[in-house]
Amino acid sequence: MGFKDMSLEEIIFQFLDQSKFLFYPEKWNRTFMDYSKNEAFTLFLLYRKEQVNMTEIAEYLKVPLNTATGIVSRLEKRGVVLRERDRTDKRIVVVKMSPEGREFIKEQIKVMEYYLEKVMAMLTREEKELAVKLFDKVFYIFKNNASNYNKEEKEHKKVKRILIE
Repeated sequence: MGFKDMSLEEIIFQFLDQSKFLFYPEKWNRTFMDYSKNEAFTLFLLYRKEQVNMTEIAEYLKVPLNTATGIVSRLEKRGVVLRERDRTDKRIVVVKMSPEGREFIKEQIKVMEYYLEKVMAMLTREEKELAVKLFDKVFYIFKNNASNYNKEEKEHKKVKRILIE
């Protein structure tokens, strides 16, 4: 059965069934699967930027400052990040990766590179170009239509008032 013969629901479930292996710990370092999405993205941000302040983390994750503080606290307890006072302005707290955290992310990147290289080796130049275009379109739709979907969902979920006598 091809995609044209499938309902959208069937396509969604087929995609989920085929992609669930991505979330199996056997494919990745087991420890990495113990991190929340926000913790993982914070680690990747710190790996690239060297150091950031709490506001930058909150803005990057699109979460309130107190949520970012909780995320950093959990990462600090795991020993993968360090909080320090800024050298020039002691009021500012900066967050950095610990040496253990940097090594941990390097390991995760190696695993991702391994799988990406395997995928890229299987694709022709044209398929790689098409894949990039397709992902650009998918990301564009998710970025630009997510707020519309949430607004439509809220409109559909109007509260039904029941009079009680």
